[in-house]
Amino acid sequence: MSSELTTQDQAKKKKPLLKCWWLWVTLGLICVIVVGALATSSSESYDLANLSEMNKQEVIQKLGKPDESWIIRDEDDDYYYTYPSGVTIIGNAKYANEISLVQDTDKSNNNKQFNIVGMSLGSNISDYAEVLGNANIDLVSSEGSRSRMYHDVKEDIILNLLTDSDRIIGIRYVHYNKSDESYALDLANYIGNAVEEQQLVSELGIKSTVTGNVENTYYFGNSSMANWVKKDTQSGQVNEAVLSNGRFFNIGGLRIGDSIEEAKSRFGDPISSTDGVDDVRIDTFEYENINTFIVEVSSSNDEVGFIKLTSKSSYMKQLSEEFNDDEEVQPTSNSVTIDIWDTLDDNQKTEFNRFFSNFSEVNLGTDPYIKDSSISNYSADELIKFAIKHNQKFGQGNSYDIDPDDDEYLSMHEDLVTEVIDYYFGSKINHKAVSGYDYKNSKYLWSAYRWAYEDTNIFSQVKTLADNGDDTFTAEISIYQDSTPFDYFSSEDPDNVQAKSIRYKPKVNWADDSMFEYIGSAVAIIKKSESGDWKLLNYEITSMY
Repeated sequence: MSSELTTQDQAKKKKPLLKCWWLWVTLGLICVIVVGALATSSSESYDLANLSEMNKQEVIQKLGKPDESWIIRDEDDDYYYTYPSGVTIIGNAKYANEISLVQDTDKSNNNKQFNIVGMSLGSNISDYAEVLGNANIDLVSSEGSRSRMYHDVKEDIILNLLTDSDRIIGIRYVHYNKSDESYALDLANYIGNAVEEQQLVSELGIKSTVTGNVENTYYFGNSSMANWVKKDTQSGQVNEAVLSNGRFFNIGGLRIGDSIEEAKSRFGDPISSTDGVDDVRIDTFEYENINTFIVEVSSSNDEVGFIKLTSKSSYMKQLSEEFNDDEEVQPTSNSVTIDIWDTLDDNQKTEFNRFFSNFSEVNLGTDPYIKDSSISNYSADELIKFAIKHNQKFGQGNSYDIDPDDDEYLSMHEDLVTEVIDYYFGSKINHKAVSGYDYKNSKYLWSAYRWAYEDTNIFSQVKTLADNGDDTFTAEISIYQDSTPFDYFSSEDPDNVQAKSIRYKPKVNWADDSMFEYIGSAVAIIKKSESGDWKLLNYEITSMY
């Protein structure tokens, strides 16, 4: 990168989570690493995590006040103390917000050993593997050092461990809000930046990728396809970020589960507000940071459940396209539609909910968002990917298997893809390779190492079903996400089939404590075939999820 970049250029080109490394650089750690000097023996060890709930005076009583040359800030409600012993404390009058421990610079203090939540400098991180579990983020620097972050959701604390050859050489224990880590985990850092795919994989822990002609979508997080970023295929710039699950990442400091008042405190008053279905409210904010962003926040009972971030220019372009679409002359019709949904019994309603869930469960029509809802205008690629994903999730045990010709791949015979496309759409396609799947010897192939089965937690509920008077029916559909933790095993229901069946029953049957969250809506047109099966003629996502 040229040294002649202006400050503004540098700000625009900052790299998101790579900022984690300057968290350690500011502590003077990466410049010099002397591993052998870290494992000091001592008869005294103090857990610095105890300071996190202490006020400023209590911290001073415990550690003493550092000499003036070691003090960065010393306001009544904002202090930044460093100590020759390698300890750094940043806090306010009420508590210590950030606690760091690195190699000491004053060798005379080597006889005093500190730890943070029982972890000491010089120890091997593998000694704590059972306690720590998997890191939320695991970053590797070009020099080989690793920064691993662990988020304690209950306490909302981040433990950030820096290691060299698995030996701990730096520890940070921080309250999430207003910490340097929270700024590094802000997805707004990505918008407008050209980010390499490998960087996204490393920093976000990408679980799956959907490629397209215009943009690629990268999904991450613990819930299937709940969080994503989208990147323009031509410019390489990230143009959209969405959160709908988890509290590790944030957008402008706002996280899933925060209150709508928290959104207003961060972004100001909304520029527009609309009421959605099922008591969902959608507020749109204009967010000024280095650039101007548009933040769309969906909330229910004042709790944030969905956050979408785009640049203002992208948002205005999308609005312009939607306006031009609305200006198109629509054909008139003299037909009268009649809503028949309430005339159906519970079994019939359940079957329709199951039918439409087949499409939402594999995110049909969302990657990319299909502007022409006619299935006849869907590309063969979209229908092929739908059929493969459907078989992966719901096919019989022999729908796919290790390919007999190459055990590095899983394979699915084309006949199974043909069958699904014919059954749901009544369409015929020419088989070919599509994004994410090779095609060879009448089989679709994908890497056995880069793919893992993920249980679906998306499903549909029909709101209205209108008889159009021409043998077709139009359904208005609400799409939900099931956040029920299926982390238990029942010998009577090992796959939780019965436990999940409540998703498809009419909403009046749902328990009050059901963990079902509205995330979007769709409109579909169906028609019964001569064989008695329903065929999907049109399918359009009308609110994004």
